[in-house]
Amino acid sequence: MDRISENISVAWADCDAAGKVFYPNFYSWFDRSTEKLFKANGLGFPELKKMFGIIGMPLLETNAKYENACLHGAELKLETWINEWESKTFIVRHLMTHMDGRPALAGFEKRIFVVAAKNRPNGMRAITPPDEILSRFAG
Repeated sequence: MDRISENISVAWADCDAAGKVFYPNFYSWFDRSTEKLFKANGLGFPELKKMFGIIGMPLLETNAKYENACLHGAELKLETWINEWESKTFIVRHLMTHMDGRPALAGFEKRIFVVAAKNRPNGMRAITPPDEILSRFAG
């Protein structure tokens, strides 16, 4: 599966005092959607660790461009897909729209796969995405 989509209902707890979605919540939704995308391809975190020794997908860079405010009670659609595979990095794109079709925001996450590396100060090292992972997203 190369793209997933989910609906999000903006709850009171998602909002700031002005009734707009508090911006860190978008990044939380991005993270959850990235995890769902990998699970939809049979690559949840337990499978990534068991199959490839991958212990995480740390962020290297994130961005979001806001277009139309998301307010308490809004119904939104979030689409997520991997836009680009590079040597050791990959770009996860996120597009959020209001149910009436107005764009809400577009964002991305630049990530890497890491495995344990006892000889490294941080205990991990980046790896090139395994071919099997790439093939599952080739659709």
